[in-house]
Amino acid sequence: MKNSAPKKINDILQNSTLTRIVERANFINELNQKIQKILPEPYRGLYRVANLVNNQLIINVKNATVRQGLLLQQVTLLQQIQADLPEITQLEFRVTPSLK
Repeated sequence: MKNSAPKKINDILQNSTLTRIVERANFINELNQKIQKILPEPYRGLYRVANLVNNQLIINVKNATVRQGLLLQQVTLLQQIQADLPEITQLEFRVTPSLK
């Protein structure tokens, strides 16, 4: 039987996949809160930040009408977002009917 020294739980968790997942989820949640303050008020509750990949902000929207409304304002919205988050260079709106 191998004798191994006890390990601290914090050390184990700090390097775990679960920790990275939780950190990413917290980052997306904070990003969603920032975006909620920037995007037009009539659309609040009809979209949610899904991810940030390669400087592209992916936003899930409730239906095609909301998507079209945001697409029409995309250039202005991107400029407003970049004022606070300059690393974002592109917006993508995806219809997700199950969005709650």
